[in-house]
Amino acid sequence: MNKRFNILSIVGLTLIIGLLPSCGGKPTNTNYDEVAKLFAADKSISPVIDECYNSFYNKTQRAIWPLYMSEQDAIDSLLDQKVYLVFTTRKLTPNEESIIKSKHHNPRQKPLAYDGMTLIVNNDNPDTVITVDNFKKILTGEVKTWKEIYPESKLDTIRLAFDTPTSSSVRYCTDSILNGGKISNAGNVRAVETTNEVIEYVERHKNAIGVVGSIWINDQRDTTNVTFKRNVTVMAVGHSPMRAVKPYQYYIATAEYPFIRTIWAICTDPRGQGTPRRFFNFLTNPGEEGQLILWRAGLYPAWTEFIERKVVVD
Repeated sequence: MNKRFNILSIVGLTLIIGLLPSCGGKPTNTNYDEVAKLFAADKSISPVIDECYNSFYNKTQRAIWPLYMSEQDAIDSLLDQKVYLVFTTRKLTPNEESIIKSKHHNPRQKPLAYDGMTLIVNNDNPDTVITVDNFKKILTGEVKTWKEIYPESKLDTIRLAFDTPTSSSVRYCTDSILNGGKISNAGNVRAVETTNEVIEYVERHKNAIGVVGSIWINDQRDTTNVTFKRNVTVMAVGHSPMRAVKPYQYYIATAEYPFIRTIWAICTDPRGQGTPRRFFNFLTNPGEEGQLILWRAGLYPAWTEFIERKVVVD
């Protein structure tokens, strides 16, 4: 019997015409050389940022050291001119942008790639499909047990695990899923310290759901990006059970996966050829190696084009 499936493939990267403008005016920070050696990033996206930095350093021999922290702490570091480059999952607010401009810097913001906010469960949990509406009810505390969603479930209270309370995962759930609503503060919702701890928590608790970025669960041995790590199970999510899909690269590109977030690079480097600016360009310019690294990591790069092809396998 023939099997038909969709393969997403890069057919090319858009070419840039002309030069990008400078990030701003003259340096106002007298400690420029020290500040330019650092960048800050939301720790939930650290695996792919590490990989990108290693490639950038091997190519340019320019060192710029990562500081991984919560998303808001990273942005605060930019506002305080402790760094000139950050990687986050949101843009600056108008107020934050005004603060930076008041210091004679012109922030440049560009999307890097698109990621799937991923729900993971224990491998012994047979219920691996969930609707957007039911997950909202879990977040707000309206649904607290597995039996309320799956009447035949043998599991009891749903234990929902995030990383830190100030993380991008929590902000995404409140802003994008609950439209500004609040996550329940009931005892079954917990925040640990790191994404690794979320995964470990789900491994140990059969009734847990963990919320992580898809970066953390892609199996890097699989170049097709259709295999996830086997120590946890990735849930399929949809507006109905029949339309539920997992955060594969293809479903992120086609927006069929419902929980998609944008990863942003924000640069305020006042020197157009400074290392922060060069690393920014390495990741965001079409045709640069950084976009291919993001692709190989299972994300959908922001500056690529793709074609969908029907493939028949005998």
